[in-house]
Amino acid sequence: MSDNSASEVEQLRQRCAVLEDELRAVEERLRFFVEHSPAAIAMLDTEMRYILASQRWLTDYGLEGMNIVGRSHYEILPDLPERWKEIHRRALAGAFEEAEEDPWTREDGSTEWITWKCYPWFKGDGAIGGIVFFTEVVTKRIRERQELEESREQLRATVEEQERLIQAIREMSTPVVPIYDEIIVLPLVGSIDSRRSAQIMEALLSGIQHYAAEIAIIDITGVSVVDTSVANHLIQTTRAASLLGAHCVLVGISAEVAQAMVHLGIDLSTVVTRSNLQAGIEYALDRLGKQITTRVSAPTPDLLVR
Repeated sequence: MSDNSASEVEQLRQRCAVLEDELRAVEERLRFFVEHSPAAIAMLDTEMRYILASQRWLTDYGLEGMNIVGRSHYEILPDLPERWKEIHRRALAGAFEEAEEDPWTREDGSTEWITWKCYPWFKGDGAIGGIVFFTEVVTKRIRERQELEESREQLRATVEEQERLIQAIREMSTPVVPIYDEIIVLPLVGSIDSRRSAQIMEALLSGIQHYAAEIAIIDITGVSVVDTSVANHLIQTTRAASLLGAHCVLVGISAEVAQAMVHLGIDLSTVVTRSNLQAGIEYALDRLGKQITTRVSAPTPDLLVR
């Protein structure tokens, strides 16, 4: 061998050594990047054996302290669903697969949710060398979302129940009582504000329509305070009832309330008033041409004693 040939061979050897050092450096950098990546990454060969795995991968899947390099993915995680294994086979054939919030039922019956990507990786000659996983365990996020939804459902149920109770209270606070053909009574108790006045009007008008009433008696015996606002609400209610063809009678005005109304200059001259409910019923019956009579019992026949 000539000196030139020997020199060329030596140069090639040196070049190969440099390339091998560079390749090892690249592999070390890749290994460092993967192992210390904040994401869960794993690189496997065509036999589904681990080549590299990040620390996050080991943490997410409970593999801390284990040396999984060279071991089968299916040995390390034996409870993988068959549908995932089919995805792995497709990826090894060149497919790119991914899924969001994919459920995974574990051996102990618990469920984990995984967001994942599964890609093939290629050798220098273009052949598939295996697959790479990029995954994120999103179980906590899913459970928090489920708990939030459950809380929302419970809150909706609570609100609906409260609304039903409020409606029941409203109906109890403004009951319409039919006492005779074409006569209804609306007894009121407590304070009356603008909101409740609307409920009173609605209840009275509905009662007039439902019972085809001609006379509506509004009993305010249980209303302790009647000011200008309350009086105006009552007047508006009687006017609304008249539009439906019903005549209103206001009863139960106490002496104290009457004095307060006079002092405030409240004019109820357009409203028929009576002192109490009995007087209001008598007025209603008289207006309808009816009356209450006392039934006379038939005389009891004398008993014959033998």
